[in-house]
Amino acid sequence: MPDRPNILMFMMDTQGTRNMSCYRHPRPTTPRIDQIAREGVLFENHFVTAPWTLPVHASLFTGRYESGHGAGAQHEGLEPGLIGMGDILTQAGYTCVAFCNNPWAASTDRWNCAVGFEVIPYGALPPVAPFIPSDAPEERDNGSMKAVGIVKEWIHRQRDAGPWAIFVNCTEPHDPYLPPEPFRSQFLLPGMDYEDAVARKGNQVDSTTGVKTLSSLEWEMQRALYDAETACLDHRIGLLYDELKNMGVLDETLFAVMGDHGDDLGEHMDVGYSYHSQNGVWDTVCKTPLVIRLPGVFEGGKRVEHIVQINDLFPGILDLLDLQEPEARESIQGVSLLQALDGPSREFALIEAQTPKHVMRRILTGAAEPHPDFDPRWAYKAHKAARTLEYKYVWTSTGDDMLFDIRSDPDERWNLLLGRNGRCRNGRYPEEIARHLKQAIEDLLMSCEQRYFMDMYRPGRKNLDPRVARKLSAWGLYTPGVVKPWEGD
Repeated sequence: MPDRPNILMFMMDTQGTRNMSCYRHPRPTTPRIDQIAREGVLFENHFVTAPWTLPVHASLFTGRYESGHGAGAQHEGLEPGLIGMGDILTQAGYTCVAFCNNPWAASTDRWNCAVGFEVIPYGALPPVAPFIPSDAPEERDNGSMKAVGIVKEWIHRQRDAGPWAIFVNCTEPHDPYLPPEPFRSQFLLPGMDYEDAVARKGNQVDSTTGVKTLSSLEWEMQRALYDAETACLDHRIGLLYDELKNMGVLDETLFAVMGDHGDDLGEHMDVGYSYHSQNGVWDTVCKTPLVIRLPGVFEGGKRVEHIVQINDLFPGILDLLDLQEPEARESIQGVSLLQALDGPSREFALIEAQTPKHVMRRILTGAAEPHPDFDPRWAYKAHKAARTLEYKYVWTSTGDDMLFDIRSDPDERWNLLLGRNGRCRNGRYPEEIARHLKQAIEDLLMSCEQRYFMDMYRPGRKNLDPRVARKLSAWGLYTPGVVKPWEGD
């Protein structure tokens, strides 16, 4: 391994593990990532720190949990003051660039999560080859072909100028699912029509609120489209891999493929969740891929079973580069990813979901159709979860806690705290396990610095209805500080 390997972090936006062939999905959705896993290391139990884009990316770049950096559904932005991965890498001589098509992940304003990275929103740049034009519906993608072309050109220009660190976020697996050919034909089930499958879904807000309820067949259609989107982005990742190999820099590069969250595609509709709903901490949402290749460190096709989290990558990079950086290490709340290569590094993954003001605002204003009279109180609940290899304990702010036996109930369907179960497989009572994990969560949170800010809708976002904000604040569901009497219509 070179002393200063290049670093490439490829984020598959809204990509969970359940439909990836390298994570044992029966359909061949990720042949190129499968190849990277055979040459590198696949982390079987990688969890994000929260169930949606903003807090997860903030955790990646700061090494902190959601309550540790304060960016989330209550406060839609990362406040300044924390040491970021890009700051440290820049000091170490790296050129740090983020290519991003999702403003929640990285943007050019003061709310940028990619601290220390120069952010280049590739949606605003002119086309480069190869690029599928957005005005060709039969071939449309969500920009990853263009992103890969831009990244290739940038690397060619940079290759003799010292080490680089690149972050790429691509949104093919993100709702809505509009896979280009040939992937849609490859993964749509026999008898499924593409236009019909797209039309059946409705929009994310309607599905989450229950305004539109999908049938089992319609959910199968969505899963097929999702498989096709995953396969599309896998192909683009393979193109970038091939380019690095052809340039002779692949073996000098830490090549990491990851996901920021998945989607819950009907698995938990009985309890009122759909898609990634930011107030859910299900494995369908929070268990995401992490595959890393770097000869000499991450190699050999190893599959690591130990629990790791996305905020473990920053301290892992510090260890990999032998960067002491005491201030950064003191700020980081994750555990070095390198430790998990040799044995367990943490008892559990901590997943937090703030009271989902973001969800309530989207319900009332709507991504497509507003629902201004919808009662959003069902979403006014926070979650904190401890996920071990055997169990998941979910603390809720409303007191309806949950405990799931992951080994016998991987779909998290049966809450062991309902009082109809005897002892668990290990001979302990569910209440005993829940008490232990609840205390473990509290001990961890008590040992960490936490950052809580007033409620804030992110400036510049679409569909921000002042009346909706005032309506929520009237009920105390949105608390931005002093609010004046409403004088609008």
